[in-house]
Amino acid sequence: MPHNGKRNLSKVTPLRITILYGVVGLLWILFSDHLLVLIDLDSQTLLGLSTFKGGLFVLLTAILLYFLIQFGYNSLQESEKALIRDRVNLERYRLLADEVLDIILFISPDGQIIDANEAAVKRYGYTRQELTNMPVSKLRLPEDQVTVPHFLHNAPQGMQFELRHVCKDGSVFPIDISSKGATSNGKPIIISLIRDISQRKIAEDERVKAEAEVWLEKERAQVTLESIADAVIATDVQSVIEYMNPVAEALTGWSKAEGIGLSLEKVFNIVNEETGKALESPVVRSLREGRVICIASNPALINKDGIALAIEDSAAPIRDRDNTIIGAVLVFRDVSYKRNHMKELTHQAQHDALTGLPNRLLFYEHLKQALAQAKRKQNKLAVMFLDLDRFKLINDTMGHNLGDQLLKNVAGRIRQTVRGGDTVARQGGDEFLVLLPEINDELEAALVSDRILGVFEQPIIIEDKEVYISTSIGISLYPNDGGDPESLVKQADTAMYYAKEKGRNNCQFFTEGLNIKANQRLLTENSLRKALIRKEFILYYQPQVDLKSGKIVGLEALIRWNSVELGLVSPATFINIAEETGLILPIGEWVLRTACAQNKKWQNQGFAPLRMSVNISARQFQEPSFIKLVKQILEETNLDPRWLELEITESIAMEKGEPTLEMLNSFKKLGVRISIDDFGTGFSSLNYLSRMPIDTLKIDQSFIQDISKGENGEEVVTAIIQLAKNLRLKVIAEGVETNTQRTFLEDKLCDEMQGYLFCKAVPSEEAERLFVRTSN
Repeated sequence: MPHNGKRNLSKVTPLRITILYGVVGLLWILFSDHLLVLIDLDSQTLLGLSTFKGGLFVLLTAILLYFLIQFGYNSLQESEKALIRDRVNLERYRLLADEVLDIILFISPDGQIIDANEAAVKRYGYTRQELTNMPVSKLRLPEDQVTVPHFLHNAPQGMQFELRHVCKDGSVFPIDISSKGATSNGKPIIISLIRDISQRKIAEDERVKAEAEVWLEKERAQVTLESIADAVIATDVQSVIEYMNPVAEALTGWSKAEGIGLSLEKVFNIVNEETGKALESPVVRSLREGRVICIASNPALINKDGIALAIEDSAAPIRDRDNTIIGAVLVFRDVSYKRNHMKELTHQAQHDALTGLPNRLLFYEHLKQALAQAKRKQNKLAVMFLDLDRFKLINDTMGHNLGDQLLKNVAGRIRQTVRGGDTVARQGGDEFLVLLPEINDELEAALVSDRILGVFEQPIIIEDKEVYISTSIGISLYPNDGGDPESLVKQADTAMYYAKEKGRNNCQFFTEGLNIKANQRLLTENSLRKALIRKEFILYYQPQVDLKSGKIVGLEALIRWNSVELGLVSPATFINIAEETGLILPIGEWVLRTACAQNKKWQNQGFAPLRMSVNISARQFQEPSFIKLVKQILEETNLDPRWLELEITESIAMEKGEPTLEMLNSFKKLGVRISIDDFGTGFSSLNYLSRMPIDTLKIDQSFIQDISKGENGEEVVTAIIQLAKNLRLKVIAEGVETNTQRTFLEDKLCDEMQGYLFCKAVPSEEAERLFVRTSN
């Protein structure tokens, strides 16, 4: 049989011992027998020799067996020692494979897993038996299984690559594989050393992510710096420019290529906008002090072309990881528009928008400064309070646009009359303030007021129209009338009201008596606010009598105030105050509701229905909801609208043109009568009057008093009566006190009268007695 490998002839085996023993024995027998044949001996000697020969054969074979057995025994011991050494090495290799953290797989050439270490069992989740009975492809993802043949073909030559393996529970983890071919028991195998690189991949992903974030942050910072509206310049610790963004280039006039490498002071030259003095660079201070620095003294940047730009700037140090300052960043912006806008806003906040004069706030600042100077120098000063006379009438008649032009013209005229150091301000509306600092005595203030009154003597031309207007002036003096701005303005205001009372178009100095009068007015106002709650108001009724029959045909409701603090107060005292404070609205509503309720009550008592006249103030008439209020009161009191007559003054009727006509027409649709009170004292347009839906003209009592006095009173009254007749209106004469006046009115065909000749205004109880007496 041919041998495929080498034979180890030195190895002692039982078969070899037997063959050797047989060969030696056969050779001995053949040799010894032939020798005995050749020797001619007797049988006894031959027997002896045969016995000797047998004994020698046994001795020689025994020696031979001893050496053969000893040699075999020694060979067996050597084989056992080699086997022990192999087992130790095998255990060592097994321990090494099982204790390493990396996975070791033994794979057959056909891709079957032959063996695996403990790390593989733990990581994949399979038992060793399960692992060694599965193909290596099962550890791969489906999309990676197609590469297994390539792996089996190239792995014996050695290969390394990264892949993902799948565990028993379906989880996937990344691996690094190093594979190499080997031989086991004469058979080729593939040994794969597999390392779980999950943590390395996570670290790599984090590193990539961190690098991406750093890049993104850097890119974002770069884009931000390139796109923000602020200018940015970065420098080193020597204030040498290292970076400029586009806005910095535009504001400084230096390009980035020109600026980088230059000293900051050369590119960023700043001065105080107001004084022009050079300012220290905020970067220098920031580097020196190690903190953020802002320049707060109105800095202006002088750019490369020498143009000054108002800026706001700040600088901050740049530090490294060791907190060492390695440079600075300067941020600034052009605030020219903002600063100019702030100046404009400051001017607007301190000046009147219409006239351009200082407003009340700025006037008070100037007055405070003037008072401080007057106290130091022990000088005098004067405060003048001006209020235009009848401006509201002009404004309402000519329109607000012309009224505004008038105010601007007046402001210019007043400014022309004062000195350069004086202050003219607009208090509001048609009121002005004048500050005269450093005067010697009140005569100087009086001379200025005369000049102001003088400029109003000439008409003001507005859109080819001549407008005549005057002003009333009140003057207070420091230190005589007060030592603070509020007191001086208040006293001047009080004196101005006194000038109004003195007939307007004059100047009055403040006196202590005026202060008492002002305090009395304030007391009246405070009490007036409580009067409605206390129910201190009462209505009196003055009859309106038909001149032909002498019968009462109507009543005028007149308010009276019986104050707890002040006693019986005349309407002439409190009506103007109510108008100014707005209290006329609730008071007027109370009068209207009370008068309507009283008229309905008399009707329910069986008295003949009478017309009830109620005076309506300008404030009430201007309220958008006034028509709704009148309708509501008529519904509440259940009074027929034809028994209510609303009296409005001639000036109210002439206000606002078409809106007034619309409101009067609304009242007529409601069924309410309209009467024009104090007719003849205003500036009625006959054309406008003819269009108004009115029922009655009331002749002002001033004209009735002029009858028989030779002051054209009779002619005026006659003209008014004739006008009313032509317009088919009823005429009522107010304030008839004598029979002469009554006779004249009868002759001129006046319809009705009211006045002391018949009866003064009386309470409701006395009015009822009048009804009974006249009906009888």
